[in-house]
This record gives sequence, C-alpha cells and structure tokens, in this order.
Amino acid sequence: MLATSQRCLAQRQCWIASHFRSLSSGSLRCSPAKYSRLLSTTARRQSDNGLVPTIFERSPASVAILGGGLTGLTAAFCLTWFDPRIKITIYEASDRLGGWIDSEEVQVTGLNGEKGTVCFQRGARLIKPQHRAKDPYRYDDFPFYWLVDKLGLDESLQSAPKDEVMSKFIYYPDHLVRIPDGSFTPLEIFQTLTTEPLFKGLFPSLARFAWTWSRQLFESRLKYPTADDLSRIEVSVGDHFQQLFGRRDLVDNLLSAVMHGIYGGDVWKLSVQRSPFWSELKDGKYPFPGLLNTWIDLADVSMLLNLRGTPGEKLARDGLEKSAHWFPSGLNELTDALVTFLKSRRTVTFKTGARVTSLNYAARVDRVAVKTSKQPTPVTYEKVVSTLYAKSLAAICPPGQLPSLERSTATTIRVVNLWYPQPGLNHPNEGFGYLIPQSVSYADNPELVLGVLFDSDREWVPDPRISGRYINRGKDTIHGTKLTVMMGGHYWDHLPAELIPDGAAAIELAKKAVARHMGWPESYNEHVVARTKLCQDCIPQHLVGHRERMKAAHEELQDAFQGRLSVAGGSYQSPGVLPSIRAGLDVAKQIHGAWKRNKDNMENTHLTVGDTGLWRFAAPFRAMDTINRLDAPLRGPKANMNTIDRLYMKYAGGGSKSSDEEG
Repeated sequence: MLATSQRCLAQRQCWIASHFRSLSSGSLRCSPAKYSRLLSTTARRQSDNGLVPTIFERSPASVAILGGGLTGLTAAFCLTWFDPRIKITIYEASDRLGGWIDSEEVQVTGLNGEKGTVCFQRGARLIKPQHRAKDPYRYDDFPFYWLVDKLGLDESLQSAPKDEVMSKFIYYPDHLVRIPDGSFTPLEIFQTLTTEPLFKGLFPSLARFAWTWSRQLFESRLKYPTADDLSRIEVSVGDHFQQLFGRRDLVDNLLSAVMHGIYGGDVWKLSVQRSPFWSELKDGKYPFPGLLNTWIDLADVSMLLNLRGTPGEKLARDGLEKSAHWFPSGLNELTDALVTFLKSRRTVTFKTGARVTSLNYAARVDRVAVKTSKQPTPVTYEKVVSTLYAKSLAAICPPGQLPSLERSTATTIRVVNLWYPQPGLNHPNEGFGYLIPQSVSYADNPELVLGVLFDSDREWVPDPRISGRYINRGKDTIHGTKLTVMMGGHYWDHLPAELIPDGAAAIELAKKAVARHMGWPESYNEHVVARTKLCQDCIPQHLVGHRERMKAAHEELQDAFQGRLSVAGGSYQSPGVLPSIRAGLDVAKQIHGAWKRNKDNMENTHLTVGDTGLWRFAAPFRAMDTINRLDAPLRGPKANMNTIDRLYMKYAGGGSKSSDEEG
C-alpha cells in the first residue's frame, strides 16, 4: 500500500524544466511516473554539483544595494523586515529615489481662469491583479498586497471594479480602431473584424493557428519535451506567431503594438519566451497536468503560506473583484512610503548622488568592494545587490568579467505629459489609450510615437447618479483632458544622441502627433500645458537568446564574485511593477533565508534566485506541482486557501521524499 501511494505521488509530482539542456535531445517517450523520476534524479545530481541556492547559516551583517528604484527599495524593506539587525546601504546615482516611478504636480489654469493643479506621471501608474492569469496561476500581486499592508497604504489604494471596461485602441493605418471588448454586440464585433484593415488576414490566420496549435498539443501528449523541442521555441515573438498564423499581418498590426506597450521594443527581436504569451504557449510543451488540473509553482506555495491569515490576504481576496489598482498621487506613494520606512531605521543608510564607479571582489576578506563618485576609498560588504541596468553593472566591474551582461540592450523612451483645459477632447474615443504598431509607415508616424494614454479618462469617471457630473479618482483639482505620449523606443536604437529630440522639440512633436491622430484643430494646442522627461535605457530588452545569456551571466557572476553579488530588476525579470516587487522580495529571501525555518522540507522551494540572482536560469528544473483548477488558492472558482494546507502537509510531511526514493 505504501509503495502504491508513493508511486501515485511520484506521478503527481513533477519538477518542470526551466532549462532542459541536461535531458537527452532525442525523443523521450515514457510514463509520467518515469518522467518524474528522471527529473528528480537529474535535480538531485544538480544539487550535488552545488547549483542549488545556498542557504546561509546567518544573515549577512552588511548589505549594499545599488539603485534606489522600486526593486532596490523593496529588497531593502524586506531585508529590514526579516532581520532588523542587517546594516543596509542604498546607493543611488541621482538625487531622488524611486527610479522610473516619478510624478510631478503642475499648476494649471482652466478656460474660465480657474487655478488648479494636475499630477503628471512619467512611469508606471497601474497595478493589474493577476487573478486572470493561469497555466500556471500567477501570484506576483501577493507581494504587492503584502507591501500595501505593511506600509499602511490600504486606505490610499484606489481600485476599479472587475466589470469596468476601459476601451483600448490601435492607431492603424490613419485612424483609431477600437479593439472589441465585452461592451461590443456580436454584430459590432463582426463588423469591426471584417471591415477594419487592422484585422486583415484574421480569419485565415486563426484557422491556421487552430490547426497548428491542436497538432502541437496532441503531439505533446504523446511525448514529453526535449532540449530540441524547447530550443526551437527560442525565437522572436514575430517569428513564432508568423509560423503559427502562416502569415505576418497580425504580427505587424496587433502583436507589434502590444510589444510597443510593454517593452517599447521590436516584435521581431524580442524573445517569445520572455513575452506575456509564453505562459499560454508553454502549456502545450510541458507534461499534460490533466483536464481539470493546472500547474502551481511551489515558490508561490511557500509565499502564500506566509500571507495566510494576514491583512495582505484580505487585500488579495478583495483584489479578485478588481480590474486595476492605483494611488491618487501615482505609484510614487508606494516608493515614498518605502523610503519613509527605511529612513526611520537606524540600520539603513541612503547615499544619493553617489554614482557607483567600481565593484571588485576582495578575495582576501571574501567581500565586495564598492567605490563611488563621492567615496574613492572602497567600502566592503558581505553582500551586494545590484538593481542597475545590466550593461551599467558590467561597466563598473573589471573588464571582461561579465561579458554576457555587456551584451544587454535597453530602449530609451521620451515621455511627454499634455494637459488641455477642455475636458473630454478625446470623445468619442474614451478609454485607456492607444498603441501604434510597427506596420504604420513613417509617413503616418514621423514622430515615432509608440502610444498615448488617456489619463483623464481613468481618473475622471462619469457619476452614474448625476448626469454630466464626474467622480475624481485622482489627485487633480481641475478637470481637463490629460494625456501621456510615449515616443522613441526601438525606433531610436541606432539614432545618434544628437538626433534624439530634446525636451522642447519632443513636446512640439507630441502635440502635433496627437492633434493629427485625434483630428483636433491646431487651436487646441494654444492652451496646452506640457512637461517631458527622457528615460534613458529605461526598459531592458529581452531579445532572442535571453535565457542563454542569463545562464552564462549566472556562471560569470559566480566565478567573479563567489556568490557575494546578486542582481535583480528589469534586466533579468519581466518589466513592470509587480515583477519588480517580486524580484526585490525574492533576492531578500535568498539573502536572509527568510521563511525557511518554519517550512521544514519546503525550504528550497521558495529560494529561487540563488547567490547570483540568476539561479533560476541555470537550474534545470522549477519546483512545481499540479492542483485542481477548482481548488486553486485565491484563483479558482472556490477562491479558498485550503489547497495551501494540503500542499504544505505533502511536502513538509515528507511527501517529496517518497518520489525521490522511488527515483
């Protein structure tokens, strides 16, 4: 009976390969149990080779964090929360903290002479709950709720109901096209899809996609993936979907617009494995979990265990009924709260205006030596966490030490904020905003605009009780039309610096572009208030081969700094607020070994980034298990947390050992 239960457990438990290089490149046909045993055996061998993340016996006495943006501040907060004794020094090259999250209050005057202020935001402004993501379910929003709770920001947090529809548009080829959503009737959807040039080739592409995808899905049930299988997927977003669709119309017209909104990058260069489509695509590449099952990451299980029963869990549960979160004054409310908390701690020191000029491993004392523009004498730390852009990090290390990071690239975005005193100028095109795909010619997009956000539509919503009245969900004291224009991105990749528009030129280009896109007369620009900011190298590009580069970078960091230097941030993880917070939490957990003492045999599952911050790229497997979709904690229809208890008992009680023993 015991042997039978162990075999059943071995069939259920599976360590999913994030990198299958250690497996045979030939065709692998075997039972789920044998496949699970093979993965378990390989994982154990990797552990013997020292690739499993190190768990220190004690927290380091001194930690330096390079970069005072969201990731760095989160890492510092988590370390301080886990162990208040750790001495932390945060280095920031500029004179302000918060990184790319930045907002400014500007004095404006209405058409009737009314004075007021508006809040211009330059970085991210919305948090999207992840309750709709699945296969596997994602929980990166939970660390955000945890932060909101610990920082006392729950009263300030604003939310949009789940059923609120914010229309999205794409500008193609010379007008705005509203993307069909839940507010469309079936007839309106059909008319839009059949008459708009934007959707040219949609139906034959979908037919080809259905055939290709169903064939791949069927084949994946007959054999399990190999190194060759996954290597064939390491292509660009454009190339992958062109293969699935059999043509490139939808890639150029739709997917390129999506990638402009996320990365500001080229759809034909960005890796499909680092795209938001990968969680859906990879379902057909991994062992079939069952019709009613899905995968869950055990690192998330460990995190959920520690959030259970806290106010953070209540926020997460409330988030199931929300479509978006924000703060009235912008997300700098979050970064400001982090800074305020950290400044109240005697063990935390901020060094702003201190650009790090040199990082070296001091072998004699087994520390990392840090030099800055204000600190020519090196200071050593037991641990250093870099949240800098990867190429910038490579530049301050000894030449040739981190060649994989030297090859990193990033896009530069020019953000232009515009405020017009007339409310509702974008009517009838109210919504979230619009993106411009790569297929729009230079003649129709000479300003090289990536997209435009309708900020005023999100902040001022019609009052359902009183016609013509608006509810103010932001910080502005006067109603107008507020837009954010984003330009540049990959279009500027090879443009000499002297040809990139300066602030004044960018404002004029933005006003001209918006007027043409919206069909406005030039007179609207007479009273516009504008501000702009150049965000240099603000969005790292995860190009084809990113995973291989990060795997090599892991080895380079380990060799050069012996595990004393970790990296985190957008150069390595996905861009966005939630991934930045999760990256800061993960690296802090790794450094401190937090949450392991009360998790018994689950201690390795929540430590995923290793001593370098990149262990997940080098590790052959991700610790995952299958759960019933209906029982997914705070994700399935039941939205309960009972599954967490069962998974904890399974692994902490020695369940994972039985699968290893059978292997």
